Amino acid sequence: MGIDLSKVNLEVVDLNINATPDIYINKTGVTFTKRILEELNYPQNVQYCIDSPKRIFAIRVCKSNEQKAIPFSKNRTEQTKSISTNNKVLKSILTSLLDNYNSTLRYTVTGTLDLENRTMYFDMQSANISEFRSDTGDD
Repeated sequence: MGIDLSKVNLEVVDLNINATPDIYINKTGVTFTKRILEELNYPQNVQYCIDSPKRIFAIRVCKSNEQKAIPFSKNRTEQTKSISTNNKVLKSILTSLLDNYNSTLRYTVTGTLDLENRTMYFDMQSANISEFRSDTGDD
C-alpha cells in the first residue's frame, strides 16, 4: 500500500498560529516570546519605553545610533528562540508597573502591535497572573 506522491499536496504547518506576542515576568527575569520578534520583524535594536501614569510598556524598533538603543534580536535565520533577560533595571521598571507585584508569581502580558510606528505596546494593567512554575519535574 504505497502513497501516490503525484497526488500529495503538502502544506507547511505553522506551529506559531496560536502564539501570542507575550512578555513573561517572573522571579528570574523577563522573557519576550518569539511572536514579538516576528511581528517586529526581528529588530537588531529597540528602545524600551514606558508611560508610567497609564502603566504602559512598549518596545520600539530603532537604529543602533538612536538614543538608548538596546541590542535585541539576531536576524530571522539566527534567532531560533524567544529572548530572555535578567536585566535588573528592566525587571524593576516592569514590576513597578504591575499591581501588587509578588515575586512568587508569574505575570503574562500580551502586546498590541502598532505596525506604522514599529512599536509593540503592553498594557501592564492587563497582566495575567499564575503560580510560578518550578523546574523540579514534579508535574
